Amino acid sequence: MPSWFYIVITLLLCFQYISAVPTFQEIDNPNLRRRDPALATSPSGGYVPVHIDCPQNPFVRSPFDKDNGHAQLGRGESTYIKEKAAQSIPLWQKYLENVRLEKFKIDEFLKPAKEKGGVAALTLPNIGFAVSGGSVRALLYGTSILDSFDSRNDKANEAKVGGILQLANYAVGVSGASWLIGGWATSNFPVLSTLVPTWRLSQDNELWKWNVAKHYGSHHKMVKKKHKAGFPVSLVDYWGRILSGHFINEPGKKKQQIGKAVLWSSIREGSLYKKREAPFVMAVATSRPDKGKPFTPESPTYEFSAEEFGLYHPYLNVSIPIEHLGSTYTATRPESQRCVAGFDNAGFIMGMSSNIFSVGDAPKEDKKPKYIRVAQKFVHDHTDFEGKVPNPFKGLGKKSDPSGGDFQDTDRDLILMADSGLIEENIPIRPLIQPERKLDVVFALDSSAAGQDPRDPSLYRYPNGAQLYGIYSKTKLPVYGGYHMPNIPNASDGTFTKLGYTKRPTFFGCDDLRGPLIIYMPNYHATEDTNAATEKLTFKLLKMLDQHRIRTGQFAWHVPW
Repeated sequence: MPSWFYIVITLLLCFQYISAVPTFQEIDNPNLRRRDPALATSPSGGYVPVHIDCPQNPFVRSPFDKDNGHAQLGRGESTYIKEKAAQSIPLWQKYLENVRLEKFKIDEFLKPAKEKGGVAALTLPNIGFAVSGGSVRALLYGTSILDSFDSRNDKANEAKVGGILQLANYAVGVSGASWLIGGWATSNFPVLSTLVPTWRLSQDNELWKWNVAKHYGSHHKMVKKKHKAGFPVSLVDYWGRILSGHFINEPGKKKQQIGKAVLWSSIREGSLYKKREAPFVMAVATSRPDKGKPFTPESPTYEFSAEEFGLYHPYLNVSIPIEHLGSTYTATRPESQRCVAGFDNAGFIMGMSSNIFSVGDAPKEDKKPKYIRVAQKFVHDHTDFEGKVPNPFKGLGKKSDPSGGDFQDTDRDLILMADSGLIEENIPIRPLIQPERKLDVVFALDSSAAGQDPRDPSLYRYPNGAQLYGIYSKTKLPVYGGYHMPNIPNASDGTFTKLGYTKRPTFFGCDDLRGPLIIYMPNYHATEDTNAATEKLTFKLLKMLDQHRIRTGQFAWHVPW
């Protein structure tokens, strides 16, 4: 573990060059503050996990159980979706009556659901949101778009899109969007427009400034206790503690103490989650095969939901209860082995999902950003750039025939977690094209920064479709033959941009019934620039509010978008 001095130096070097969170000005209006604080449920009362007795069955989804040849959904997830869909018929009725589609018979559409009950993907559409990464730019874009679909937003209802968020069964975020998902879900899914003013971003939040650096000592003490308790730690633990101070809502606590006992599994204790009135949320991350090794097309997508931690992969489909993240049990565990609780700290999970520091552990021949090259001189082990999770699936995922392959983490003691944007999956669509989930519609929100528009040099740091096309291209590989996406135009040769798909919402797969309809929604300057640099740390209040109004549809009459 790096010393206290090395940790501080490394954080200062890293965050000088990349984005953490911008310094917005808070609005001191109690009506705009989140009503529900995050629930502290850590069994230790703090950041340090504890050992407990293992459950009888360690797996939520056993790697050996199949349903018609497919991996099964976990019980918690399937129950949530079943119960949410069953009570959503009135929501569909209300939404469709507000939309008033011409020549559309609402009663006829809802008749199967009213007769047989609301069932996702059978009697009612199954909808999900995939919210891209892109640091604070993605955080704000995702917040604004989801807010524009919220029935609690009067402007959204006037625009006839309010209510779609309540109809959605899934919402998945990666990197900067995991901050949105984590902050929103641990605060009991409040009105999204109330989140921004409560992100404690009015001070100087550049991480080399005293306002932030003064808390590094407290963070170090917490992480050191986790290390002394026998758990692996890395730079990502510190990153997660910093994120907690901004996105976890614990009024009255000192900033350096915020989120220390708030777990990802705490989401289950919120009233809206219990009443199934919010989407089933997930954050995702990938893993590096080993220190100094490159990512591959077969690099997995790990899912963190309020119910479980696991993955769906051609070589391994398995999950454990999220509350036992950090355990190392497997199907062959000794009876005396102990399990772990309290490892699923919400800030830590947001940190793993946004861990771009993993580039510091890339192969030696790969060119690395300057801040990483300097930071490597202070980090005593390259794996200190990775989010370290004890591997509960060790030994699983071995190939069963010569034509197959081993799962990349099957022999690892630690899973080395990193931002999925590093495997060109900055839009977390993969969880929503899993055949088991049976999605009908996926809203793909893209705020990636793809460089300059060759046809208009004044436009830069806007999406060019590369992330959507990249995931589509992976589904064409033999190993991913069980996944399907509709045809996506080539982004690498500029076709996607030339067709105008980067300037407006686009529907992909209207006539393709083999997989979900993809509604691609790129960040675009409808009336004003919304392409903040990934490293941008400071936003003026007026500018931030203007951009929020633009994105939430108050300027929805802008015809080109």
